[in-house]
Amino acid sequence: MNKRIAMLTTIMLSGGLSACAALKAEDVKVYTPAQLRQGEYETVKRAWVETWRTPFRVPGYSSPKDGIAALQDKAAALGANGLINVDCYGDKGLFSFGSGSFTCYGKAIKVP
Repeated sequence: MNKRIAMLTTIMLSGGLSACAALKAEDVKVYTPAQLRQGEYETVKRAWVETWRTPFRVPGYSSPKDGIAALQDKAAALGANGLINVDCYGDKGLFSFGSGSFTCYGKAIKVP
């Protein structure tokens, strides 16, 4: 009986993990706040703002497009199928020597 329960548990867990792994960055849609109201989605995680490291370092990107692509990749890895409240801003930085980078953030969400 214990072997049967262990086998069923293994099958259920691997099925759940494969469903999460099947989500790709290109499957993650970027929504504007006007497209979805709170309550029409489930928050998975706020990307790049919920860590103790944030005051010291956040990822920088060469363009907003690269930053949003990284957010989509992160959201897909978390099992989210959407992003909302996405914003990117230029950051010259103290030691950038003229080369700008962009910092992007957003909220990873699940939309039914």
